[in-house]
Amino acid sequence: LVYDPFLPPERAAELGVHTVSLEELFSECQTISNHLANNPQTVGILNYPLFSRMPDNGVFINTGRGAQVVEADLIRALTEQPGRTALLDVTNPEPPEPGHPFYRLPNVCLTPHIAGSTGHEVERMSRYMLEEFRRVRQGEPALYEVTPSMLATMA
Repeated sequence: LVYDPFLPPERAAELGVHTVSLEELFSECQTISNHLANNPQTVGILNYPLFSRMPDNGVFINTGRGAQVVEADLIRALTEQPGRTALLDVTNPEPPEPGHPFYRLPNVCLTPHIAGSTGHEVERMSRYMLEEFRRVRQGEPALYEVTPSMLATMA
């Protein structure tokens, strides 16, 4: 299941995914991974009415942006149901302030905004970066260009 207001139905079919509302996503999925675009429309979009729908053993992963999560609401949902887990690569602010409940909750795991970029992933990213630099320097088009217009719909 996926929530993406920018994903055309044809592309969803190609990807083999079923688009749903955020409410259905949080109700039906055991694991929810946030990759919403970072824009004014998404600030605070992930809130208690959604987090409270998570299954008792649900997992919320945030590698998107911290501003999309109403942190007090996530803390409430995790406290009410300690079987829920949050894996947070991003927070708002980063890092959380000293004494923040995220540091104390046993069902929260904080990572330092690495989004899985460790080991071989870092090596792969560096190869891609060097190849992109080579291409642009030689006047060739970049293979992985990110344009300002793309940023409106991507994390």
